[in-house]
Amino acid sequence: MEDTMKQHTSIAAKAIAAGLSFALTMGSVAAPVTIALADDTGTSASGTTTTAASSTGSVTIEKNANNNSDTTTTIGYQIFTADVVDNGTSKTASNIAWASDEVATVVNAQIKASDSTYTGTTAQEAADYLGTHLPAEGSSGTSTIIESGKLYSNIANALRTDMSLNPTTLKIGEAQSLSAGYWLFLTDITSTANTDSASKVDQVGTAPIYAVVGGSALTISPKSNLPSVNKEVKNDATGADWSNVADSQVGQNLQYRLTGTVADALPSYTTYYYKFTDTLSAGLTADSASVAVTVNTDGKDYTVASNSYTMSLVPNTDGTSTLGVEFTDLKSLIDASGTKIPVNATTHVYVTYTAKLNSSAVVANGYNNNSVKLTYSNNPGTDSKGDTTTVNVRDYTYKLNLVKVDSSQQSTKLSGAKFTIQATKPDEGTGTQYVQADGTLGTDAHEFTTDDNSSISVSGLDVGTYTVVETQAPEGYNTVEKFGFSIAATYDASGALTKVAASTTNATAADASVGSDDAVTVTVKDKAGMSLPLTGQAGVTLTWVAGGVVLAFGITHLVRSRKRDENSAE
Repeated sequence: MEDTMKQHTSIAAKAIAAGLSFALTMGSVAAPVTIALADDTGTSASGTTTTAASSTGSVTIEKNANNNSDTTTTIGYQIFTADVVDNGTSKTASNIAWASDEVATVVNAQIKASDSTYTGTTAQEAADYLGTHLPAEGSSGTSTIIESGKLYSNIANALRTDMSLNPTTLKIGEAQSLSAGYWLFLTDITSTANTDSASKVDQVGTAPIYAVVGGSALTISPKSNLPSVNKEVKNDATGADWSNVADSQVGQNLQYRLTGTVADALPSYTTYYYKFTDTLSAGLTADSASVAVTVNTDGKDYTVASNSYTMSLVPNTDGTSTLGVEFTDLKSLIDASGTKIPVNATTHVYVTYTAKLNSSAVVANGYNNNSVKLTYSNNPGTDSKGDTTTVNVRDYTYKLNLVKVDSSQQSTKLSGAKFTIQATKPDEGTGTQYVQADGTLGTDAHEFTTDDNSSISVSGLDVGTYTVVETQAPEGYNTVEKFGFSIAATYDASGALTKVAASTTNATAADASVGSDDAVTVTVKDKAGMSLPLTGQAGVTLTWVAGGVVLAFGITHLVRSRKRDENSAE
């Protein structure tokens, strides 16, 4: 066997007749590593000839394979010293002794606390007990995770908290020579724990790792994956699924979903702290009564009782608000009937709630941000807590400028025109509601009136199709035929707005355009009114004049004739 052979460790206990055996993972092969007495000729207790014993061994701590951002520091505690040799695919240790009196005191105390009948004091007696009394302490029959509350976990916790001990520090990726023997490896709490001044983002400690050092070089992989969090919003478009972006109408309720995963080292934790911290922009108002929590474990859904967590909603001085959903111990979840909910490495935790897009919403080329982070226990045997990277989702809403102009001379702006705007086919497909002055939708038609600048401005519109009806034209102008306009938007994979488009159904009545600020402008074109012509108007006037002359002549003639007749009679 080459001296540089790497053996990746995941520790469990397995008894053999000669002494203490642990499982080292080398690829997919479990190789027994024996701590046993050997005779002076270098023959192990099983009778197999071994290579020369070594007093040191090379150890390299790998970066957590589940976390490219891993910057944690490993600390090592030597429990036993020994002469270690490679024995085929196993390691054999001889001349076992306590690494120090302090370590002996700690380990013996933990063994006696676990088993009051134990009377041993020597290193070999302790090694024999560990090997023969506890064949395995892995979770659910596996050997990869040391379970909390059992002997190996208790020894690890006791060694970590004993301030008289000086553990060896190991840096990620650097080979380090250690004294041969039996070692415990943990993650230093200073490299995982949040502080008041700094957050430890995407850092997670390993479950306890026990390993035999000496002989061929040893490479140790941390035993814990990195929990994650995700946030999604459900667009109101018919058939839409959860995504990282949506567009909405002011006053509309949006659906949000938070999803968290759990570390596979969960069995190593006595309790498992878990908290969602969700920050909503000033344009969003969360409904605390809508908060619901469910989990899915091994493919089965469970509804979590409200007394299993604490919910808070706090306004912030900058207008934002923070929604918190906190579990002091995720391992103690129950449902409404009080039945314990199983939680393991397959568990996904879901928090759903609704939030209303309010009048403070950012419109057009801005967006309404909503972000979440997960804070969780991240180092077994400690109270260390760390954070995930923050995840964001965006909600967009749009602005309409409606401008009234003279169709033949569009530089002539027209004030005093009145319109209604109906949401004929918004994303949510209501089709019966009218846009109100504040951008919300209502059942009553609201009349907008063009101002002195001949325009109407309304913010908070959803993507969709709207119908415009002019209910009153400016004096001297005719009302236009009703028409529709549409707002469309596209987003990239990150949720960023890439394009806003607008169009109308009747180019004669109105045009649509999008400005540099992504606001939609609809230009309504009115035609001026005109007086209807009277056919032969000049001839009619002459006729009236001529008739008047004839009438006057007739009256004069009649008066003269009567006077003449009166004179003749006299």
